[in-house]
Amino acid sequence: MAVRITPEQRSTSIGQHADMERSIAVSASVAGSTGLYSSVVTTQPGAKTRIHHHGPCETSIFILRGRARFTFGPTGLEEAFSADAGDFVYIPAGEIHVEENASADEELVVVLTRNCPDSHVVYLDGDA
Repeated sequence: MAVRITPEQRSTSIGQHADMERSIAVSASVAGSTGLYSSVVTTQPGAKTRIHHHGPCETSIFILRGRARFTFGPTGLEEAFSADAGDFVYIPAGEIHVEENASADEELVVVLTRNCPDSHVVYLDGDA
């Protein structure tokens, strides 16, 4: 059955750190999804994620507002590119990477979708 999820119905919490807000709209717990995850992620200026990957999940990121910088490679830092509002970014399953708000004064807002029913994150930087 089709389900409408309003902003008030999303599961909103801190993302990977205090400068990131994750607002989950589609997941197993919010919408009963069995193979899809979608959220709106807002990252404060200059903030970035830890080095990580998403296991077996592919990720699609639409840059809604702001400018993002992505690093990736065997350690998550070898290669880099930037993405602007209107761009899509594809992260293959298992790709080690870091996402960063490349702006010093503007929030980064993205719509993130994965082919897994939850926020599957595996950290590789040694912190718990």
